[in-house]
Amino acid sequence: MVYSECKALSMKNYNNIQIEIKKNSAYLILNRPKQHNALNPDLIAELNEAFIDLNLNTSIQFILLSGNGKSFCAGADINWFSDAINKIEKENLKEYKDLANLLLQIYQSPKITIAAVHKNVFGGANGLIAACDFVVATEKTTFSFSEVKLGIIPATILPFVAKRLSTQQLKQLMLTGKKISTDKALQIGLVDYMVEEHELMSKVEELISDLELGGPNAVSKCKALIHDVDEGRVTVNDSEITAKMLSKIVLSDEGREGTQAFLEKRVPNWIEADIKN
Repeated sequence: MVYSECKALSMKNYNNIQIEIKKNSAYLILNRPKQHNALNPDLIAELNEAFIDLNLNTSIQFILLSGNGKSFCAGADINWFSDAINKIEKENLKEYKDLANLLLQIYQSPKITIAAVHKNVFGGANGLIAACDFVVATEKTTFSFSEVKLGIIPATILPFVAKRLSTQQLKQLMLTGKKISTDKALQIGLVDYMVEEHELMSKVEELISDLELGGPNAVSKCKALIHDVDEGRVTVNDSEITAKMLSKIVLSDEGREGTQAFLEKRVPNWIEADIKN
């Protein structure tokens, strides 16, 4: 995929990924097309570094994850796993932990993360998309958790996929390794939006436009609170915490601007001119 309207981010040059910027959005593109963007330690390290940098970048509000070439990501590079027998367990443990840390970086990102996927989403690739806030997939994409067919398990990705799928769905997909269509992935919640292939990035941009209607600070804090509730850190008994959150954000600059704009029947100042029109 090519984003000709984007400009390159002034970060280090990567070998396995590309990063491009369009306004307040960072397009993070897997770039091992000959290997169908299969995951290996080098690609994972670059993704980890990129997410750390982007998560700290105050000018970025959205991170879009996609892949160059024929596939989004064909899962883990089989050569990576086959080489494991030549390493000591400590080396393997570090590499697999790097993958788990990457998924956590994506899941805990203060930015809104969107995966735009096509063709093949196999194995570990499902962890990448499950960690994102939204997943947009082309109608001809195929999803598969094929680890057990290789005699291994989807250990690092399972906690993140479990945020989207039920226990029974996990059993059906992970214990059989069967492939499913985008339509099925949409039904069970692994995917949020299904589009024709030529509509993939336009749907992503439409989703961003919808998200930009909310105050950037409010969107970020709301995402964080959703995660806190999901993880059990904030419950129905924590009225003091939630009331304090609301009282602070109502009096924030963004909160004041939003309520005043509503009363004055105008759009708030965080909405850009091209969106207003």
